[in-house]
Amino acid sequence: MKQIEAARLILRPIYLPVARILLDGGIPRGLSFAPGYPSAFSLEVMESVVEAHGPGRFGPYFMIRKTDRMIVGEIGCSIDDDGDTGKVGYTVVEPCWGRGYATEALRALLAHVLAAPGMRRVVAETMVEHRASRRVMEKAGMTYCGQRLDDEYGEPLNLVVYQALAQTTVPTS
Repeated sequence: MKQIEAARLILRPIYLPVARILLDGGIPRGLSFAPGYPSAFSLEVMESVVEAHGPGRFGPYFMIRKTDRMIVGEIGCSIDDDGDTGKVGYTVVEPCWGRGYATEALRALLAHVLAAPGMRRVVAETMVEHRASRRVMEKAGMTYCGQRLDDEYGEPLNLVVYQALAQTTVPTS
């Protein structure tokens, strides 16, 4: 898996040894963290890397700011069993909110995933009240698909669903 370049960010794969060090409270050599890193969600991402014995086909990736090489969050895309639909998730540490990092990273990852052979679409979900996350998805080119009810720890959770579709070419005669 290669890193993905964006204008202000590098998306670098998170490999198993690095995830283990972070979970053990260490700082992997060569990595620098923005204030607030790692977040609780970042540690959940590291746990998923450890459980999967490494990154998947499309991440997760660290979001690394090019200007100072600081990690500001993570982004990744898991693939469904049919292999043609991805589900993207991302997080940026709170001190870095509002600077467009999530939008930039999401645009870059969507372009990468949807350009892969056989990929048809990518979906993303967030809670209805998470307006900033919804705006990120919209600014990255995803379209609103509707709402669904989920359950988290026995509590109902209202989610909105967005998607981005792979570009298809129509044959000309």
